[in-house]
Amino acid sequence: MTHNELIDLIDGMHSKDWLTGFGAVHAVVELHKPMEGHEHLCSACWFGDGMMSYPCPTIETIKKRLQ
Repeated sequence: MTHNELIDLIDGMHSKDWLTGFGAVHAVVELHKPMEGHEHLCSACWFGDGMMSYPCPTIETIKKRLQ
């Protein structure tokens, strides 16, 4: 599934499908958690030889959309 197809799927969800959508968001938040022992780094955002700080852009975006 492409990124655009995934967005279309989410945008087309009906109210009964929202539990599935929230489950997916929950899974992403669980994946993008602070790294144990290095709470300032995201455990999922590896790139090259470095890591992304926590909260990463993924978590920041989810937080912003839920406010």
